[in-house]
Amino acid sequence: MSPRPLVFATLLTATSAMAASDHFEPRQNFGARLEPKDTVLHGAGQSPGHGYSDKGFLGYCEAMGPGLQPALYMTYIGFSQTPKQFLAWGRDLKAKLEFAGGPDLMPQIGLALTSGKEGGTGATAAIARGDYDAHIAAFIKAMKIVNRPSYVRIGYEFEGSWNNYEPKAYVAVFKRITTAMREADLNVATVWCAAGGSAGTPNVEALMPYYPGDEWVDWWSIDTFSTEELTAPLLGEFCQEAGRRQKPVMIGEATPRYVGVLDGEQSWEKWFEPYFAMIRRHPQIKASSYINWEWDYWSEAIGIPWENWGDARIQMNDVVLKRMRREMASPLYQHAQLRD
Repeated sequence: MSPRPLVFATLLTATSAMAASDHFEPRQNFGARLEPKDTVLHGAGQSPGHGYSDKGFLGYCEAMGPGLQPALYMTYIGFSQTPKQFLAWGRDLKAKLEFAGGPDLMPQIGLALTSGKEGGTGATAAIARGDYDAHIAAFIKAMKIVNRPSYVRIGYEFEGSWNNYEPKAYVAVFKRITTAMREADLNVATVWCAAGGSAGTPNVEALMPYYPGDEWVDWWSIDTFSTEELTAPLLGEFCQEAGRRQKPVMIGEATPRYVGVLDGEQSWEKWFEPYFAMIRRHPQIKASSYINWEWDYWSEAIGIPWENWGDARIQMNDVVLKRMRREMASPLYQHAQLRD
């Protein structure tokens, strides 16, 4: 073969591979609350970065650059806090959102149903009884302070043994909090978020004792961490059932657990490539939330054994960063504007 045909064949192969990687299934649109049309919301978190050495969210934003800013900012609050602390959290979240992004940056909130009174375990029974109604009222006030369209993962990772949520009580709490938010006329989508593979969940049927009902849930959500979760039957089954019920799917939390970014091409091929292939393959997925953390740093800071999860900060490896920018430049994803 002469050099010219060889070069042409190489370029043709590269172009074909690029075209294949750019392909995605057109999104299904269900008309759910705060559901984007035809796109996947680009989300990241979960520490703000300002004042933190790992530069989580802000480091991610700086690395991605103009035009590729996340539309969702991940954050957390729970019933181990006092009502006064809920209000302080609301004021702080408002300030962080204004500092980190433009007016269209939306919070994606993990609302934990655990309480220090119960030794850090599930407080669903007590919340269902009304023992924490003052906390719910404070959460509503905090959301009014934030005053942005928001997604609330009520009792996220509900089936995880680490939360110790009792199914019937969890359902009652989900309805109780949803009722309070709707009566307050908040611009909020309720999100039913499973732990999935991390909890060893075998199938969607195992999750249904925790399901409040279609009328109470705006979005379905599942968290994905280790590589094997990305191609497991559970995830496809979860998306299909959500679509059958006319519910968009949010990847509530995602991070390359045990992989990280530091190995560049190997990191991308092992975790990122199957992660984005999974999003492109399932048209029910309408939001993705990436945790841009150095897990060892946060393991030491919080005291949770995450030290072997890896450095997931995309800004720490040029290969991963360039590929992430290219993926996010796809018309599949919806971004936010930079702050003025």
